[in-house]
Amino acid sequence: MKKNLISAALGAVILCTATSCASIFCGSKAKVTFDSNIKENVTLTIDGIKHHDVAFPYTTKVKRGFEDTIVKAEVKEYKTETIVIDKTFNPISIINLCDVLGWGIDAATGAITKPSQSYFEIEFKPENKE
Repeated sequence: MKKNLISAALGAVILCTATSCASIFCGSKAKVTFDSNIKENVTLTIDGIKHHDVAFPYTTKVKRGFEDTIVKAEVKEYKTETIVIDKTFNPISIINLCDVLGWGIDAATGAITKPSQSYFEIEFKPENKE
């Protein structure tokens, strides 16, 4: 009986100290939504990956992490628009408190950050034809 109690207590300590809360609760990607002032389908390039025939509103996941996410929106007869999604601190990672391993895992997976906003309006401007 005493052995089971010690095992349970040890298991609880390991469980509490070996977790990375932001990675578990938030993951390494975050959802963002893009909308636009046009009805045409566009091509979105998000961190080098093309998303073809996108209709707005469009929700997708972007990587968390310390690097900004670059989004290019392209459609015929309109100027290419570029959006920079900057990242901010993810307060969920505070749950780790004194767990250095958890902070390390959250930092390595990028879960320690999140996009500064989750909704982006793309304002397309017609291309000048001269």
